[in-house]
Amino acid sequence: MSEWFPLSPPLWKNWIEDSIASGKDNQYVRDLYDRAVEDYLSISLWEDYLDFMQAHRQEFGIIEVRACYERAINHAGIHLADGIKIWKRCIRIEEAYLATLMDDEQIEEAKGGVRRLYKRAFSVPLFEIEDLETSYLAWEGNSGKSVLQESRTALDKAKKLRSSREEFEQKLLSEPGEASEALLLNYFSYIQAEERMGNDPSRIQLLYERAATTFPITAELWNHYMRYTQRHLNIPSVAVKVSNRAVRNCPWVSMLWSNAVRILDAASCTPEVRDEFWSTFLKFRSHVAPLLGGADFLEILLARCDSCRQHCSEPHDLRSMFKGMSTLMDQYYPNFVDRALLLHSYWADCEASYLQDVDAGRAVWESLVNGKCSSVYEAWAGFIDFETRFGSIDRCRALYNRSYRRRMDDAMHRYTLSHSWLRFEREKGNAELYFKALKKVEDYSTMIESYLAKQSQGVVDDSAEVGNKRRTAQGGKATTEKRFKGEKAGETMAEKSVTHDDSRTVFVTNLAFSATESDIRDKFSACGEVAGVRIIRSSYTGKPKGYAYIDFAKEESVLEATSLAGTQLLGRTINVQKSVPPDQRKKVPHSSKVPRRGDGGTKATLDAQSDGSALGSRPKRGASSGHTSLGFVPRAVRSTPSSSSPQEVPAPPLRTNEDFRAMLLDEK
Repeated sequence: MSEWFPLSPPLWKNWIEDSIASGKDNQYVRDLYDRAVEDYLSISLWEDYLDFMQAHRQEFGIIEVRACYERAINHAGIHLADGIKIWKRCIRIEEAYLATLMDDEQIEEAKGGVRRLYKRAFSVPLFEIEDLETSYLAWEGNSGKSVLQESRTALDKAKKLRSSREEFEQKLLSEPGEASEALLLNYFSYIQAEERMGNDPSRIQLLYERAATTFPITAELWNHYMRYTQRHLNIPSVAVKVSNRAVRNCPWVSMLWSNAVRILDAASCTPEVRDEFWSTFLKFRSHVAPLLGGADFLEILLARCDSCRQHCSEPHDLRSMFKGMSTLMDQYYPNFVDRALLLHSYWADCEASYLQDVDAGRAVWESLVNGKCSSVYEAWAGFIDFETRFGSIDRCRALYNRSYRRRMDDAMHRYTLSHSWLRFEREKGNAELYFKALKKVEDYSTMIESYLAKQSQGVVDDSAEVGNKRRTAQGGKATTEKRFKGEKAGETMAEKSVTHDDSRTVFVTNLAFSATESDIRDKFSACGEVAGVRIIRSSYTGKPKGYAYIDFAKEESVLEATSLAGTQLLGRTINVQKSVPPDQRKKVPHSSKVPRRGDGGTKATLDAQSDGSALGSRPKRGASSGHTSLGFVPRAVRSTPSSSSPQEVPAPPLRTNEDFRAMLLDEK
């Protein structure tokens, strides 16, 4: 378990005590102590380690014991509150060794070692440093030598530094061992103050270590710690140590993995070190992937791509790396669609620019538009941009033709594509090609622009679904199972309705279906306090329809919110208008709406427009009109044309079953 996740100091103590009780050899126990003190900063664990080494000094030797207490001083000797405990134990070890010596020369040398320890301790700001002064005077006696006199200036400076930090230490000690938000804020305040008071990296690093012991799974803390070591230390060994501990404590946080990869690059770590760290991620990936979303997992892979691009010298290695990253994404997130196309566009550009193989980059885009991104507008737009930069105008024109024939996952995307195509022909082509493209896109563009104009005027019935196939033949609203049950229970729409102030409300369309209330709040919170978000859902499926109402606490926020029209939210360009009260809306037939994604009624709408009919004049499905395409309709459903309409064309003659049978058998 300790190889996957760090153990807390109490767990390490239990493991060590069990090992000693079970008769494990001293070297095995020492190795456990070495691993334990690297996971978290623990003064008590270091005390136990020093006591263990002192107890087995004969086995390990005084040199190994001294090396151990030097590590302890480097790790915890400047701990303002508890560092004095480490210094006392180190001095006790030297005094115990001194007591075993018989040779006068060795005794004097050992005494010099004790004095050097006292002198070093007097230069460090520590609580209870006065106790160390008293013990030194008692030990020195009347030898005529005094380290205190030699260290008086350093000791006074240390006491002054201690007094300037005492306030912050008291705040930390007021909540010992309690991982509260207030304690975390106190640590951050202390670190900021330490940066102002001198920015001593060793002291600030110790504060981060103390905070990490109390807050081991706080990703924000580890991220700050990693960034600090990168800015002020940038030492490979420190960068590797802190990065490895950060991702072991919080392996589910993609930001730590990606930042760690880049920090190792910035610290100029060797390729072996970088590859070893990536191997750690690959070892964790099966456990990490279920905890991350597709976008988070992709962020980590992109950081590795950046690193490999900087250091890869062989084209084959770079290409293999991108293929491997794409395979990982498909393996763990087969249904994830990266609308920003971060990985594949990066891959294609590297193929074309770094590896000088445009055909290979084109193959990357082809795999996208012929695969799961065939209806994704961003994939086609990215492919066209790639051909613009690395290909030819003819290839771009062919892509516009191909993409426009595809059914996009959003009606507005096809509209955007048509405008892009016209601009391309205007800037890159000629008048003939421009009008040729215009002929293909103008019907659809006119329909969309008419819809947007009516929507901006508040005359569109927002409660109706565009092209809803669940209408009855008479053009009425569908009766869903949910609504049917509500009516049986005596619930009416009036009872369910809630009054909203339209003066403080905006209407947002073209939302991504995956947009949640929190996503929308985050987007519009800058405009003012958001009182509520109402995502409109289909009463039949319960899924979002792609639009929502946003209620603000103040009317002033509405004007600022409408300025966000045309901006991006989750990869979609949103439309924002001020909400219009229902009694002021001019109702139009449902068929004047923009066809929904995948709606089969688009062609019929375009045919109607090409015949010169207005967008809002199409009859509802099943309703009798001057040009219906239904030759065979049950008499109970067919409406009788009204003679009051002077422009009405008589309906086709009614057919019998015999007529229908004869037509099928081609007898007429």
